[in-house]
Formats: sequence, structure tokens, C-alpha cells
Amino acid sequence: MSKPLRFHVALWASKATAFALKVAHRSGGQLPGVVALRLCPDFLSYVGVPAHTVFVTGTNGKTTTTSLIADLLGASGKQPLINRAGGNVTAGIASTLFKDATIGGRARRDHAVLELDERCAKQVFSHITPELIVVTNLYRDTFTRNAHVGYVADILSKSLPAASKLVLNADDLISGRLAPQCERRVYFSLDELPGDTRAPEGIVNDLNACPVCGGRLVYDYCHLGHVGRVRCASCGLENPPAAYEAVDVDPDAQLITVRENAAPGTPSSRYHFSAGSVSDLYNLLAAITAARELGLSAQEIASALEGGVGVVASRYSEVVAGGKRLVRIASKGENGMACSRGFANIRREPGSKAVVLMLEDYYMAKDPTSTEFIGWFYETDFEYLADPSIAQVVITGVRSEDMMLRALLAGIDPAKIARAKDGIEAAQVVDWQHVDAVYYSHAIHNEHVAEESRNHLARLIEGKEAA
Repeated sequence: MSKPLRFHVALWASKATAFALKVAHRSGGQLPGVVALRLCPDFLSYVGVPAHTVFVTGTNGKTTTTSLIADLLGASGKQPLINRAGGNVTAGIASTLFKDATIGGRARRDHAVLELDERCAKQVFSHITPELIVVTNLYRDTFTRNAHVGYVADILSKSLPAASKLVLNADDLISGRLAPQCERRVYFSLDELPGDTRAPEGIVNDLNACPVCGGRLVYDYCHLGHVGRVRCASCGLENPPAAYEAVDVDPDAQLITVRENAAPGTPSSRYHFSAGSVSDLYNLLAAITAARELGLSAQEIASALEGGVGVVASRYSEVVAGGKRLVRIASKGENGMACSRGFANIRREPGSKAVVLMLEDYYMAKDPTSTEFIGWFYETDFEYLADPSIAQVVITGVRSEDMMLRALLAGIDPAKIARAKDGIEAAQVVDWQHVDAVYYSHAIHNEHVAEESRNHLARLIEGKEAA
């Protein structure tokens, strides 16, 4: 396909923009893509796309799953293109692809793994038909951006190219039923786990009735929100059969056993995992499924995971200081379901705990002209933090008074609640002497704030810092 002059002008203008940013020591990661799309609105139709391209989308787990797939490919000798630092909107995709393009606009690499914001599916997939599209899940997302899960599901369902193969979550009757126009579909599933419930638990339930007939849903077990093994009591709708099924999880050995139900002889393989929450297991399972569908052997994947490939440190990180576990768990900001999942994971952890909350929107907190929509506090299950194993809850940030009110309404003992103006003060007020572990539950963009606080706390525990 010949490329129009406007494409070449846009390509070189974006390369010049990227060079200028580099000289000026500025990031501006999406700006070259903005320039390219402004000069050539159909830029994505002409820029080179690697032959084996995977897009990863969904409400939660996109970044982790994208990194896992890319790292598995990298460990097998491939050199995939990846938008690891973010840039998952249309301009970010354009910026990532142009950087890999030759002067003529052709792709240099054979593989790409790209994270994509769900709402940008129409703009991207109207130009690009990837080999594989992974949809991790669909939950209610940030209200001010994505409104309702049905709105996002409708965008995705209509936008996914019929020629692409889909990797879908069999346990999610919302994302698992997307895009009937796509005939090539591969499902993954997570078998029953200790701690599962017999019905959706928590404030938000995105699937209150059968999506086909409106009948009553009956769960065998529920992992997170509406995700689990379910059937409709009226029409018989049930989870689709999974080609890749996690049939055993050994948290002590940190091994997950995946059975390939569609393969001859239904072979099973065991894989190492570094983080064992339900969310992390789903992300890993999605990545394993995608890697297998891209042609990696089970042995290649197992070796890579055993060799250190795992959840990115920005999402989960654990250190030990003075015998105390100090754990960082990131959640998408202004997202009740994501934070509730984090709280549920903390509640399930063994031993006594202190929890430090750093959930405010980092950028809005710095901008006196912006006000964070706090309605999402009331879609978040702060009730999980009222668990007897949680001895203290430290709330930080400019919205700490609003969050403290929500914590009190959730039934958390006022004597267990402390407030801190910032991360350093949080490290000083946390009662680490009387707990086994301290958990930092922080928004993604507060990673550096949480890390600074945790480092300060570690020094306090080890006697290297004055209180």
C-alpha cells in the first residue's frame, strides 16, 4: 500500500518533535503522536505495525499483563515493542509505533505488545488489526471518565476487528461475551480458591442479572465482584469453556498449575508466580494464555517465570525491615473496584497489619483549581479494613478528612484511625511495633510518594532514622 505525502510529513514531524524533546530533556511521551495525528489523522493506517502484535485492554490489569507478555517474549529471544511507560491512548499508540518505524515508515520489529485504553478501541482498531487482543476484565471504572461498565463494553464490543483472535476471561460474563463478530476466541479461567464467596461480595456488583434474559444468576463460586463460575437459573447461560484453566494454586510453593483443555491429552504445566492475589493470578493467566497462543512453549514460559519474570514493581513490591513486611500495592485511582480488590487482598493476608492509604489523585492534589470527585469513596469497600486483623489505618492527603468520614461509616474503630499530612508523617505515626506487616495501598501515580514513605519507615524500624 502506497503511503500518502501527508503520512511522510507527519512521520518526520513526529520524529523531529521527539528529537527536540530529547535535546530539551523533556519527556512528553505522547506529544510526537499528537503531532502525527494532527498532520495525518489516519496515521495509524500507514505506520508500520509488527506482524505479531498484541493489544491488551480491560478495566484492571492492563499494565501488568502487558509487561508480563512482553517479558515472556523477551525471555524467549524476541524483542517486542512495548508502551511500558504508559501512553495507552491513541496518541500514545502512535508515538510508540513511529519510534520503531524506519525512515519509510516500516516496522523494524516482528513483535509488539501494546496496552490500550478501552475507550480508544474505536480510534485504534479502525486502522489496525492486531494478531491478538487480550481483554483482562470489565468492571465499573472511574466514574468521571468511563461512566458505566456497559458504556465501555459497548465501545469495545463494536470496535474489536473480526479478523483478530481474542483472549478472554471465561469467568467474566461481561468481557467474555464481547464482540460476537470475532469467531476466533480463546478463554482462560481460574478454578475455585480458598476465600471465594457464593455470591458477589461488596458494594458494587456490575452483573446483577443474566445479560441475556434478565434471569437470576446462581454462582458456584465468586472470585472478585461478579467474576466467577456462574449460570442463569432461567435460560441456562453459563461460562464458556476455557482452553487454559488454572486448576491448582499453591501459595506456599508459589506455583500455579494450568491445564490446557483444548490441547491433545489436556497437558498441565506448573508456573512460578511472584504475587499471589486473585488479581495477579488472573493477570498471569492472561499472559500465559497469550504467550502460548503466540507460539511460546510451556517450558519457555515456565523457565522465564522461574528466572524472574513477574509482576512489575510499580504495582506490587515487598521489602523486609527488622522482621516486618513492608508491602506496596497499587490500585487505579478513583476506582472503587480496584481499591476494594486491594483491600480484600490485604484483609486475607496472614498476621496483624497496619494499612497506610495514599489514594488521592496526585495531580488534582497539586492543583488548587481542581477538586477530586469523592463519590468513588462510597463505591469502595472500606468495610474490608474493619477486619480484626487490621490494627491501624493511616489516612494521608488533602482528602484525608473525607476519607476518614468514609472509614468511620464503614465501621472502622476510631481508635484505629490516624491521619497524616504526607508520606513522611505517615511513616512516623504508623504503629509498626505492634503489627507483623505494614501495607501501603496507593494510587498508581502515588508510587514515588509511597516508596519514599516506605523507605523512611524502613530506616525508622532499623534505627537509622530518628522518629
